[in-house]
Amino acid sequence: MPYYALSNINNNTSRVASKKVGFTVTGLVEASTTRYFAIQSGISFQQLGSQLDYSEFGNTPVKQHTFWLQLPVNFVGKLPLKGSSYFFLSMGPYGGFGLMGSNSFASNYTGNREDFTFGDSGSQKRFDYGVNLHFGYQLKKGYNLSAGYLLGLADLSTSSRYEQRNRAWAFTVGYSF
Repeated sequence: MPYYALSNINNNTSRVASKKVGFTVTGLVEASTTRYFAIQSGISFQQLGSQLDYSEFGNTPVKQHTFWLQLPVNFVGKLPLKGSSYFFLSMGPYGGFGLMGSNSFASNYTGNREDFTFGDSGSQKRFDYGVNLHFGYQLKKGYNLSAGYLLGLADLSTSSRYEQRNRAWAFTVGYSF
């Protein structure tokens, strides 16, 4: 459930953000040094964004969808159980690259969608970085369940009137080969 953390909003611009549903597709490679520790890296395609309940569009709710390519590096601690199943805790930094985005909002009678660009002259800065944390359970058949949090540290706003950072809660189901 992605959303934006907004701060340093001055009197001329008011923005209020709430959570929305997004999705993630990730491929990871893991190198285990022991049965208790591993390093993971890979590539992740994520839909982030937020619902802006009040913004420069006025009090019309705007769903902002942003699509990112992220490169995480996670350090994984494992608590092995009987068989080959285990609990895990992973954390580490990520770097992100903004691919595309859109704003969807209701007009008088029909919905309206506007695409936007990334970059210093676009709607958001193109590069993101931060940290992520996941806690989960790996089943011996290869399936895993986890919950996690993404904490964006980069200010994505191209405006000096406010700061905007990615945040996301994640609930995942996966499979390890």
